[in-house]
Amino acid sequence: MGKANDPDYKAEQAREKAMALAENELKNHKKLSVSKTLASAVLFNTISAGSEDSFIRAIVDQDITGYAGSRLRIRLLDDMSADKFLVKKGAYLYAQITGFTGQRVMLSISSVFQENHILPVRLDVYDHDGLPGLYVPASAFREFSKALGSDASQGMTIQQQAENNNQLVMSMVQKMFQSTTTAISKLIRSNKAKLKYNTQVYLIDPEELKNTQSKY
Repeated sequence: MGKANDPDYKAEQAREKAMALAENELKNHKKLSVSKTLASAVLFNTISAGSEDSFIRAIVDQDITGYAGSRLRIRLLDDMSADKFLVKKGAYLYAQITGFTGQRVMLSISSVFQENHILPVRLDVYDHDGLPGLYVPASAFREFSKALGSDASQGMTIQQQAENNNQLVMSMVQKMFQSTTTAISKLIRSNKAKLKYNTQVYLIDPEELKNTQSKY
């Protein structure tokens, strides 16, 4: 069966197309500027962006095994403003897993439900290492490489009794190809990572970050 007719490959292509369309729609959608709000501003019932420590702190508020498109509940540790709207510390936001890169899980928040309003925003989730996404050591990518090594070594053991060396080499190559195909198929179907409760993160508006960095 050719690659173009492989149902797993077709499903992955459809998923990537849907994600690309969603990302493009998100870029073209009107978004409210989001920033951290000073505690003093909340006290006096005004909205003012913080001048120091401007990254919005939050924590992952659930244990989850996440796939592409999965929803993740996040709880605010700081007050924040979305244009004229104040979203207070302790409020729940919901991020979506937008992809996997190496040992990182990429997440983005596209809307906030606040006082019967759905606020269009764009907040990327950053880890404490200053890189976008969450670092997840036990991601599916490590499992992928482990599966390759395990399956290939099993193939070598099974075929070591072959009488002819050429047969042994060809069998090893064939087994490694089959193992790679199987592992890739599994990765396409079950690209996932475990995200832990109470993981601290930063929520960053990419436009605000760009404006800040332009002043350095």
